[in-house]
Amino acid sequence: MSETTEYTGVQTPPAPMPSFWEDVIEIFVHPADVYRRRANGSFWAPYLFVVVVMGVISFATFDTLQPMYEAEMTRQMATTGQKLTPEQAAAGMTLGLKLAKFIAPVGIAFFVIVLGFVVWLVSKIFSAKTTLSQAFVVVAWAYFPRILGTIAIGVQGLFMDPASLTSVQAVSLSPARFVDPATVNPVLFQVLGRFDVTVLWETVLLAIGIYVTGKISKNAAIWFGVTMFVLGLLPVIRQGFMMMK
Repeated sequence: MSETTEYTGVQTPPAPMPSFWEDVIEIFVHPADVYRRRANGSFWAPYLFVVVVMGVISFATFDTLQPMYEAEMTRQMATTGQKLTPEQAAAGMTLGLKLAKFIAPVGIAFFVIVLGFVVWLVSKIFSAKTTLSQAFVVVAWAYFPRILGTIAIGVQGLFMDPASLTSVQAVSLSPARFVDPATVNPVLFQVLGRFDVTVLWETVLLAIGIYVTGKISKNAAIWFGVTMFVLGLLPVIRQGFMMMK
C-alpha cells in the first residue's frame, strides 16, 4: 500500500544569517563558511574590528614592551650609517617611541588596505574571479589571527624579563624567538621570524578566501597562498641585508 505526502503549502523559512559576533568565532574554525556568507558584504565591520582591537591592545601593552621597541630602534639607527652623538640618539629614541605608540593603529589600518590591493592583484594570476571589494573582505577576516598574536605578545610582555625583550621576534610565535639576534645571520633571523604561527594562519585564511570568492581550484588556492607568503618574505629579506651593513 503506497503512502502519499500531503503538501501543506508551508515552506520552511531559511536559517537566519549568523551575526557578526558569531562569525568572529567561526573564522577560526569554519573560515570557508564565513567567506561564503560575507563575500559580497561590507568589509567595514571586520576591518574596523581588527584595527580597533589591535590598536587598543598595542597601545595598552606598549609600555611593558618598551625594551623590545628600544632594541629594534637601536638596530634600525645602526643600519642608517649615520654617526649620531649620544644626545642625538637619545632624542631620536624618545621621539620614535612616542610616534610608535600612537601611530600603530594607523599603520595597521594602512597595511590591511594595501594588502587588500596586493591580494586582489595576485589572485588574478590564478584566474580568480574575486572582485576588489571581495579581496578587502578576505583580507579583513584573514587578519583575525593577528589579534590573537597581539594578545600573546602583550601577555608575554607582562611576564618576561625586560632584559630578554631584545627584538620583536623574542615575543613572536616563530622559530626566531629561539635564536640570538646578536649572533645569528640577520637575513636568516628575519626569515625565521616570517614563519610565525599567526602569519601562517593568516596566509591559509587568505588562500581559503580566494578559493571561495575566486572560484578557483584547491591547487590554485594553495599556490596563491605560497605566492603570498613568498612576497611577504621579500621585504624582511631586504631588512636582513640592510642589517648586515
